[in-house]
Amino acid sequence: MKRHNVPYFWLLALLLCVVSQPVEAQKRTDRSYVRSGNRAYNDSLWHKAEIKYRKAMDLNVAYDDAKYNLANTLYSHLLTDSVPNQQFGEVCQEIIDLYTASVANETNPMVKAAVNHNIGNTLYLRGLFEMNSRQQGIKETYAACINAYKEALRANPADHETRFNLAKAKAIYNAVPPGNNQNQQDQQQEQQSSENDQQQQQDQQQEQQQQQQEQERDISKENAEQILQALMQDEKDLQEKAQKIENQKNRKLEKDW
Repeated sequence: MKRHNVPYFWLLALLLCVVSQPVEAQKRTDRSYVRSGNRAYNDSLWHKAEIKYRKAMDLNVAYDDAKYNLANTLYSHLLTDSVPNQQFGEVCQEIIDLYTASVANETNPMVKAAVNHNIGNTLYLRGLFEMNSRQQGIKETYAACINAYKEALRANPADHETRFNLAKAKAIYNAVPPGNNQNQQDQQQEQQSSENDQQQQQDQQQEQQQQQQEQERDISKENAEQILQALMQDEKDLQEKAQKIENQKNRKLEKDW
């Protein structure tokens, strides 16, 4: 049998292909995960889309499209009330971090405008949640929300939706008392209510003491009247006895005479 000699450079080329295959496969895989996540997102399958985007980021931590799409997916979770209350703040912060990281190297102002608009919307939702759950930091949240909308308008001044959202955020910000928040308001109301209750208890105690004193005075007055009547009766009795004795003396004198 005739032996075929394979040139050395062909062997080297084959080895290079074998070595580079996992890298190429990895690139195709993270992109395929993003494409799969996009299909799930378009079908409103938020949890499935989230899994796909996270897998893409696990393979390629610098994949900006995966970060941006994951942020959009988590934001959809917020809108559909599929985030537990105890995790709401954490999810909002993750969304903001993902949006921010996705445009770290972005130069397109329109993309930056869109991302800052989304960050403002996320902060807007966080503020509403904080108000409804009576958490702290409402005014700070809406201050950050306003700044995000302003950044979006600097990049895209013609965005009327951002301008409208900015006006709503400012209205809420101005409605929250300065240096205060809903939780502090509730604490003040509870403290005021407690003070009112204490004052009411004090008033009740004073009223009870006053009633008791009046009753004691009434009892003392009644006793005094009884004693006075008794004394007067005793004096009357004494007078009657004295008069009887005097009458008896007179009768005796008359009899002796």
